[in-house]
Amino acid sequence: MKKTLVALAVAAVAATSANAAVVYNQDGTKVEVGGQFRVLLTKNSGERADLKNPGSRVEIKASQDLGNGFSALAATQLRFSARDEAGDAKQDFNDIEAYNVYAGFAQDQIGTLTFGKQNTNQDDLGISDYTYDLGDVKMTHNHDKKAAKFRSVEWNGFSFGADYFFGDAKKDSDTEQNGKGWGAALFYTAEIANDTTLTVNGGYTKVKQFDRTDLTNNGDYNESAYVVGAELATGPFALAVDWSEKVSTNDTNALDFGTDEVGIDAHKIRALEVGAKYNYLENAKVYGEYQYWKATPNSGDDKVTMNGFILGTDYWFTKQVVTYLEAGTFKYKNQDDKSDRDNKIGVGFRVYF
Repeated sequence: MKKTLVALAVAAVAATSANAAVVYNQDGTKVEVGGQFRVLLTKNSGERADLKNPGSRVEIKASQDLGNGFSALAATQLRFSARDEAGDAKQDFNDIEAYNVYAGFAQDQIGTLTFGKQNTNQDDLGISDYTYDLGDVKMTHNHDKKAAKFRSVEWNGFSFGADYFFGDAKKDSDTEQNGKGWGAALFYTAEIANDTTLTVNGGYTKVKQFDRTDLTNNGDYNESAYVVGAELATGPFALAVDWSEKVSTNDTNALDFGTDEVGIDAHKIRALEVGAKYNYLENAKVYGEYQYWKATPNSGDDKVTMNGFILGTDYWFTKQVVTYLEAGTFKYKNQDDKSDRDNKIGVGFRVYF
């Protein structure tokens, strides 16, 4: 039991930066500062060995007690990587970005309502991913620039969340309503035996993609996605599975999948991930994952599949410092048996403060 509690505590630190320092706490006002330094030495297919920044961040949170269980809150998270033309992080060390900026209200017996640029409730889904960098199959909308987010408190292991995405607001523009949508998520955890827990969660998002410069139906469609997962954890061992699916509606093939050599413009993408981990020490574990992806167009026999395998291990020097080794191989294949393999290996180091 002791090993399980320690492992869970370490995981909580890694996931939430629970080591944030309280820099001010007076007259009902509380200010906390925390963050993570992340560095990754990696060698991927098609690249030389490289030093990357996989999400280093500084987070500032403030809250004001309003009485009767109510409080006001605000937070910002700064990250330190530039973005490419597609909007993806370059994982370099060359920029400062306000990744999250939001504020709202909380009630101890109900939940939290926030507004701004923030992670959605769906970002907390995907429980089969025990990796640091290579895993995760959820295809829901997990972060938004202008969102309203409600997350309930937990009642007997159950909680839920709801999100609204505002999207583009300018009327009569080429991208009016682009990014508008909504999401919902459910979370449940129960102890089913001594030192054994079952976790089940799932969520759905629907986001509008709108382009008036395209006079065909391809200019107006939704990206709908969901993910469901379950985990059984007993003692130092855990086994979990996730299933995710994403569709571009209105008969479109708007989802890009694959590599430059083996790729497809897809109508639907399905993904399965099975993960397992074992804490062989109080401060160290081994883990592995299997992934299967399949992308298909709206019509025809074209397809691209991907089979992936990931292995890794980590070691915590303290509750604030961890190093890890991860390796993965991912094989893409189309309907003509043309294939392409992407191999990745990395040694990472993280400090939580």
